[in-house]
Amino acid sequence: MKKIFVAALYFLSVQALAQTGESFFAKLPNLPISVCFVDTSSRGFFNRQLSSVSNQLNEVILKKKKEVQKEADNLKPEMEKKLAQEYGLSEADVQRLKDKKLSKEEKKKIADKMMQEKANISMEEIERLKKMSKEGKEAWSEAYGTEVMTNMPTDDSVKTEEQIKMEKELEKNSKLNELVKEQNLLINKIDAVNKMYENKMAEFRKEDSLQTAILNEALKPLREQLLNSPSEGEVKSIYQQMALFHINYCNELSPKYINIINDVKNSVGPLLPDYNRLEVINSEINKILLKTESGLTSPGLLQLGAVQGLVSIMAGAYKYTIPIEIISQLGE
Repeated sequence: MKKIFVAALYFLSVQALAQTGESFFAKLPNLPISVCFVDTSSRGFFNRQLSSVSNQLNEVILKKKKEVQKEADNLKPEMEKKLAQEYGLSEADVQRLKDKKLSKEEKKKIADKMMQEKANISMEEIERLKKMSKEGKEAWSEAYGTEVMTNMPTDDSVKTEEQIKMEKELEKNSKLNELVKEQNLLINKIDAVNKMYENKMAEFRKEDSLQTAILNEALKPLREQLLNSPSEGEVKSIYQQMALFHINYCNELSPKYINIINDVKNSVGPLLPDYNRLEVINSEINKILLKTESGLTSPGLLQLGAVQGLVSIMAGAYKYTIPIEIISQLGE
């Protein structure tokens, strides 16, 4: 019985590992070196392998997104209650906020009530602050801070509930600041790869447009010749010339495009652990901000999304492959 139980645990752990971004990344097919001339079987194998990974990814991602949504739905009543307590809202206020037909005036009244409860400042004062100069805002901030400190007891041995609450808030904010700093570092690291791809693709699109224009210009007179009822020998010659133009077009663009995809793939792989770390940080930040035990994340979801994006990019590997009917003209 014990052996069966251990075997079952092993099976479950293997299943879990098989659903990580790293595992799906490992299943991705190798990119072709040259795609201008390929046999149907090689291209078909690549597409089937990529499609299989894509379908499995979509299934796991959908499942995880449903888990997060379910968790969010379960937390909603608790969050509404905490929000009401923190901002001094009544049950009636909470219900009114849910009303999509709530007027701007009513929303402003509730917002004013929340600000008064949370920071002892009215919405009217906030509006006045918006119109103040930089110097005016600094003066107001200093005066407001002085007022808050003045109203707090100075005897360290007797801490009010408000003091204890503020100390906890400062401690929480310190941890939150550290998490946000690390979050920004990871986001910037990931964004750097995204921007690299976007910049390379922007340049490549310019090259694509230029080469496409050159191809179309070269094919235009040949297509016109085909409309003038040429002889069988002339048709063969025209198609052979068209094939050569297509080959030049593919040879010019395909290697550059494959290199871009390869660069992205080589960059995404090392980033996968960072996606997991970012997810952990996002969860911790959510727990602090929402004051809940749940961070509203499904482990591995960000990583899976990154691999899903890579799959979409890889799907264009054979974009410039020369049609088989054109290649056939070269052998005749």
